[in-house]
Amino acid sequence: MKKILLLLLIAALSFNTVSAQNSYVAAKDGLSFREQPAITAKLITKIPYGTKLTIIQEDSEWIPVRAEGINGYWRKVKYENNTGYVADCYLIPAPPPTSTITDMPGYFSQLSKEFGKKLVIRSSPDDIEEGGWVLEKQLYENGTETHHFQGYEYGSMTYFLPEFTMQQAFLVVRLIAEFKEVFKENDNFPDSDKTFTRDGREYSIKVEKENYGGDFNWIKKVAVEFEYGAIYYFELYQVDSQVVIFLGAGV
Repeated sequence: MKKILLLLLIAALSFNTVSAQNSYVAAKDGLSFREQPAITAKLITKIPYGTKLTIIQEDSEWIPVRAEGINGYWRKVKYENNTGYVADCYLIPAPPPTSTITDMPGYFSQLSKEFGKKLVIRSSPDDIEEGGWVLEKQLYENGTETHHFQGYEYGSMTYFLPEFTMQQAFLVVRLIAEFKEVFKENDNFPDSDKTFTRDGREYSIKVEKENYGGDFNWIKKVAVEFEYGAIYYFELYQVDSQVVIFLGAGV
């Protein structure tokens, strides 16, 4: 069973990070474009944030690279009549958030149109202060989806982002102000449990892994908990071909 799951995970990762021809630069300060696949190679230029790139497929073995906790490969691309290499750790399969985007629903609207009307489900009684709750769902034409739950002294947002890996979704999360208390723009992708204090708040990060033999550990989930007036919960995990991003808060 583990072997089957491993093959499915590798296929999903390959579809999203290796085989995708059109990718977009999600490095805020630009992506280094080098003559050879190495961080010590001569820098040709910096490719601006949001640039669409076409990856040139090669039959030779891909050279691995790691940046800010993100595992990837050096990929051959063409940019402004030059051919060189970039680290695909900073490439995602859709345009990254523009400077005006402050939350994930705004980002989804940047990528696609809403598909149908918002679905609203209410409990009985309708009064939230008397133990009721309301759940709103919105689907978009590209398959992204938002769930907004509101109950008594608790609320949450759940986002479904297809065709992204967890690491690619992490790049998006740390660029959007909605998650600024969870991750900063320069935070590394978490790969192990840790606790730390930042801005006077104590954070707890839990990373769930699955071992598929040898040194291969698949990160299944990243969970963050901290207190900022309310107690905040954040989760990032993958379900088949889509990433789930959850942010909830309550007292």
